[in-house]
Amino acid sequence: MKHKLLLLLLVCTISAKINAQPLFNIGLNIGDSAPPLKVKAWVKGKPIQKFEKGKIYVIDFWATWCIPCMALMPHFSKLAHKYQDKATFLSIDIYEKEIIPIAKIKKLVDSMANRMDFTIGIEENKLMTKTWADPSKLEGIPSIFIINDGKIDWIGHPKYADSVLTQILNKTWRPGLALIKRNDQLYLKHLEYVSAAELTAKIDRYKINMAGNTYDRVMISPDSVLLVINEMVRNVPSLKFLPVFVSSTFRSLLQTNPQKAYDFAREVMATHTYYDEPIYLSLVYYIEENSDSLKLPENIYRLGAECCQAWIDSDPYPEFGLTLSSYKRMANLYRHAGDLQKAAEAERKAKDFSLINQKLLNQ
Repeated sequence: MKHKLLLLLLVCTISAKINAQPLFNIGLNIGDSAPPLKVKAWVKGKPIQKFEKGKIYVIDFWATWCIPCMALMPHFSKLAHKYQDKATFLSIDIYEKEIIPIAKIKKLVDSMANRMDFTIGIEENKLMTKTWADPSKLEGIPSIFIINDGKIDWIGHPKYADSVLTQILNKTWRPGLALIKRNDQLYLKHLEYVSAAELTAKIDRYKINMAGNTYDRVMISPDSVLLVINEMVRNVPSLKFLPVFVSSTFRSLLQTNPQKAYDFAREVMATHTYYDEPIYLSLVYYIEENSDSLKLPENIYRLGAECCQAWIDSDPYPEFGLTLSSYKRMANLYRHAGDLQKAAEAERKAKDFSLINQKLLNQ
């Protein structure tokens, strides 16, 4: 009875918080007029004072401390060359540490040579952050804005810019649909924000005043976790595929019913990506986490290996991503599955990829 009361209170508390949230302000978005450029220094290329009517601009936001930003610069340069007669490419340094002098940023840019072969500027007094990044609710940098005739046509990760730009130039891009998709993603992120903290904290150890003024710590079993999640998803179906709910569901099912965990993971892999990012490696993490404490069946380890391969296949920039570590994890998962041949194949691919990766980075 005590546990039922506990779970009922947990469900009601979290559901009430979700449903009580007002519609949040999305801010700067696809279809809006592009804010003005606020640049204190141009350290490479032809300075751009304003967006000209009828032209397309591709803006990359980055910072010197952002390793993924720097890793993707050569690819941004290739795009700039590919579309040099059809669009103007520029990269604006935002979120920069105030103590970094302009000369140091310029020195870094110069050291990159043709790997940063486009116009590069440094924001003025955080104004680009305040008028572009913060209002548009960027997930982080690197991030791309595509401006078409003074309007924002797209906001997203650099790895999708080539495909989007091709559609814009071919007149097949539909910014209205892109806006709907982005708003949906932002809404899901909002739902996760208002529910994840309570779910993760209270699912592990939920305190409730059961008698007097003292708190009774109650450990919630995996079955109880699933009961909470199922009730919440029944009330708000959009929660089902949010990362924290996927992780908690998969982890609990691994501990209670590995076959259901397998089926659920298949559903996740087949039907959903979150924020354009597959959740494959999260599934792998929970398989690895439970590999020593639980006697997992062979098909779970094979599933984990497939997740590694799916991640590798989905990564447009493998030399800068998690491909090498994914091959190594794949090998270990196949070993757990008892498939030594495939484990050896994965190790061979990891070794080959490491050599290729080193050559690419040294170019």
